[in-house]
Amino acid sequence: MALREVLRDLAPPLLLRTLRTALGRGLRFEGEFASWTEAQKASGGYDSAEIVRRVLEAELKVKKREAADARDGVTFCEMQFSLPVMAALARFGASREGLRVLDLGGALGGVYRQYKAFLPGRRTSWTVVEQPAFVELGREHFQNAELQFVTSVDEALSRAPVDVALLSSVLQYLAEPHEALRQIGGSGAAHLVIDRTPCSDLERDVLTVQRVPAEIYPASYPCWILSRPRLLESIGTRYAVFSAFADGGEWRCSAGRFELAGFILDRRA
Repeated sequence: MALREVLRDLAPPLLLRTLRTALGRGLRFEGEFASWTEAQKASGGYDSAEIVRRVLEAELKVKKREAADARDGVTFCEMQFSLPVMAALARFGASREGLRVLDLGGALGGVYRQYKAFLPGRRTSWTVVEQPAFVELGREHFQNAELQFVTSVDEALSRAPVDVALLSSVLQYLAEPHEALRQIGGSGAAHLVIDRTPCSDLERDVLTVQRVPAEIYPASYPCWILSRPRLLESIGTRYAVFSAFADGGEWRCSAGRFELAGFILDRRA
């Protein structure tokens, strides 16, 4: 299966990078489903056009300096850095004149903006892989000499090699996350960064339906709670774990507890 096919239908559009913002506000992971199709049937869907509109409005406020940062269509008065991700990117870029990043599911380039604020003056080539609606708006409002938007990993790799593949809150929303990991591992990237990914200590993955409270946006969609052992097995032949971290707190699904995990990985020699 081509990587283009694996990642063709990234869902949900926003990919809910900041799950922790919903703590205490009703975010739920319900049920255990035997197949992706079954989980899709149990999902209520969402108004993707409305989500895109809200995300664009929030990002434009940041661009106009009416807000310091934005995530999930919500603005903030200060930057919402993922410090492990920023530290990893700083580490990777320390020995290079410029860092080449593939940002899978990167919406309108929020992590790129944070990276440039965290390390001002540092050169980078940053390619966001997203759904067509985000790519169109990204190109219209945010694209520049460093930041580019494309609709497939194949297109991103055809333009230039990458140093880092960034997968922040995206694997859980892919129908075949392990296949995606294996094929991204074959991209030649020297490093992988996985962030805010639901992981348990079970030996099996658990497929749930994630329900988002209406105050964020009304939505429900399939979501994997990934087995940490299986996830690491999918990438272990090509990459070694430099550091593992979690995004704070424990979550629950019908199969038990899990956390929002992250990994910094270096390609094996």
